[in-house]
Amino acid sequence: MSLTDVKIRTAKPDSKQYKLFDSGGLFLLVKPNGSKLWHLKYRYLGKERTFSIGVYPTVSMLQARQEREAVKKMLAEGIDPTQQRKTTRYKRMEASENTLESIARRWFEIKKGEDEHRERSLRRLELYAFPKLGYRPIQDITTLDLVSCLETVEKRGILETAHRVKQLLQQVFRYAVRKGLITHNPAGDLRDILAFPEKNNFACIHPSELSGLLKAMDGYNGDALTQVAIKLLAYTFVRTGELIGARWEEIDWARQEWQIPAERMKMKRGHIVPLARQTVALLESLKTITGHRDFLFHAPANKEKHLSNGAILGALRRMGYAGRMTGHGFRALASTILNEQRKYHPDVIERQLAHAERNEVRAAYNRAEYLLERKVMMQEWADYLDGVLANPDKVVRGVFPKEKTVKKK
Repeated sequence: MSLTDVKIRTAKPDSKQYKLFDSGGLFLLVKPNGSKLWHLKYRYLGKERTFSIGVYPTVSMLQARQEREAVKKMLAEGIDPTQQRKTTRYKRMEASENTLESIARRWFEIKKGEDEHRERSLRRLELYAFPKLGYRPIQDITTLDLVSCLETVEKRGILETAHRVKQLLQQVFRYAVRKGLITHNPAGDLRDILAFPEKNNFACIHPSELSGLLKAMDGYNGDALTQVAIKLLAYTFVRTGELIGARWEEIDWARQEWQIPAERMKMKRGHIVPLARQTVALLESLKTITGHRDFLFHAPANKEKHLSNGAILGALRRMGYAGRMTGHGFRALASTILNEQRKYHPDVIERQLAHAERNEVRAAYNRAEYLLERKVMMQEWADYLDGVLANPDKVVRGVFPKEKTVKKK
């Protein structure tokens, strides 16, 4: 006789557990504590086995019978329902472990120590990819999913970031293919889906606008550390990444030099920046604020990390120079003006800019090349900037008068 809802509801617990049988091997196990569990007896390869269905009333009598029919269908197809359940659970567990976010973090962990921009790259995915796709099993993500994610970033007007996110996703999916986690790489078909940002070769003002920029920098009322950072960019014209990652241990006060190690330089060669009096004065004032820390310029939210490039760009934007000036622009400005004045040999200027040396043998020995000339040039450059701030008419010629051209008779 089949069970009824009334019989199930009125079944009372006993001192020992007992079974209430339905039909087709389905039964309800009533335990001494009053709980009622659905089970199904079945035979597979000649052996009797029990398949757990669920707890009553969470699993109703109708649902238990439907599960019984599903099990019968599996048995008819030669499938052991217990083993099938284990396989399904394993796949679910594997899928939860192999989400896009977990695989990406695994890949970034492997890249640890190889990529100085690792944290910044991971942060991009945390901001622009993980919220939309991070929880998804990587094998379930399609090209359309990736396109939708990237187009969302593109619509925010941050094209350069969208392209960087695309590149990172392509690398993560290539890693997943190599590890056998997926057989098809959906990120391999993303070419030409994003517009390309217009190249501006690092926006830089014209030298005739220098006095206005210096005045804006001097009167900047934002974050004090950022103001000092921008002034140091102007005085030293190092790359922005070299400045914001500067450590106090790199400053040689006795020699009045900033010695940047090779691992922090774009060309992977050590670089010396002679410090003008104005630069030393800025550093001394800064030391009273951050001298007890590792970095000269710490991030506002995390004092164990350095300032971001975005802080420099943000300050220039607030000064009214959005799209017109960047941190890198100070390098272009210094190069233009110093070369225009023709007082220093181009090699001296190029060496101070730490540009690539074509001659590899010479490059190995030129870390301190022209150092005496560079010391003089950096002091006169700082004097020139101060002069332009005080007297805008000094722009371009400044303290570096052009050599007079003697006309041949």
